[in-house]
Amino acid sequence: MKKKILSIALVVAMVAILAAGSFAYFTDKDSADNTFTAGGVKIDLIEQQRNAAGTKLEPFEQDKVLMPIVGSAQGEKDKLGQPVAKNYVDKIVTVKNNGKSDAYVRAYFAIPAALDDGYENYNAGANILHFNFGNANGATTYGNQWNWMHNGKWNYFETTIDSVAYNVYYADYHTTLEAGATTEQFISGVYLDKNVDMKDGQYIDTRFPGADLSILNGTVKCPVFAVAVQADGFASVDEAVTAAFGNHYDPFNNATNAANWQ
Repeated sequence: MKKKILSIALVVAMVAILAAGSFAYFTDKDSADNTFTAGGVKIDLIEQQRNAAGTKLEPFEQDKVLMPIVGSAQGEKDKLGQPVAKNYVDKIVTVKNNGKSDAYVRAYFAIPAALDDGYENYNAGANILHFNFGNANGATTYGNQWNWMHNGKWNYFETTIDSVAYNVYYADYHTTLEAGATTEQFISGVYLDKNVDMKDGQYIDTRFPGADLSILNGTVKCPVFAVAVQADGFASVDEAVTAAFGNHYDPFNNATNAANWQ
């Protein structure tokens, strides 16, 4: 897959995509802005960021400006567990069960394919736009509270949203989410790779000097989505989601997407 670059001055609009439908089981799905209720399952997808003082979390604000990170997103953390590296963009995502029934939860994070290394020979170090897994008490939720892989492979598929190609990574919450409970963080933020630079008025990536990066001048959307299904009657997240929404479900298009599912 071609490695392309994101403009230093690019504004990132972290928005979610709306999908609707009715199903035989008690289900729900949520984006950052919309809630759907069916039967006894009701979820809210919550996006937050640090306040200006870095002392507490507040609702996430859209239209962040991405700049190349200074420091390491995996390095020193503050008292909220977030990286102190300059130009790290908070996007702290959790899911709350506001219904009356325990539920299985799956969450999805979509990255423009041009900014991501993709499934084949995946190498996060080659990405242009990176994301951090969530944290709980200073420790990563990857492989603990959220399961991003199955049988050694990423939970991954490719889709198109508003005519833009996306790579979608999804994770299953590790246990049923009790009524009234909130998950640990799904993701905690995003950041632009430190190798982004400008030469002769053109954006470049020092790792891939021959890449044509001009097509990425503009606004980038990184949608987040969550679905939930009643826990009663099912043994796992995958069984519940498949029964309720179908195999190879693509929530961004409210359809199945077997052809591009890994």
